Amino acid sequence: MSVTIINIFYKFIFSLAYNNAMAHTLRVELLRKLEVATAIIKKDEVWQHTKTKGRYVIIGIGINEGNEDIQVEYRELDHEPPITWHRSFDGKDGWIVPTEIEGLPAPRFTKIQ
Repeated sequence: MSVTIINIFYKFIFSLAYNNAMAHTLRVELLRKLEVATAIIKKDEVWQHTKTKGRYVIIGIGINEGNEDIQVEYRELDHEPPITWHRSFDGKDGWIVPTEIEGLPAPRFTKIQ
């Protein structure tokens, strides 16, 4: 097999595996999404998880390169050594997406500082 045929084969397999992955979103749109998120959540703020009561400090807001999901990066305050987490801003189980407590909607996180 020639190198060209092998390259075409691998590109074909890659496109199937990633369902013909789309091109990146325009930079201006990504910046708009970041602006929305950073208007709500700011670096160094402390937030509390409604269900667990765990406290977390915001490290920053970023973009997941793989799916362009806006993500909140945050670190535990109540445990040593602390773990740094990433959570979707507005996706499934996202930072601003309400949770349910005793059958009623409630904020997933609440800013406490």
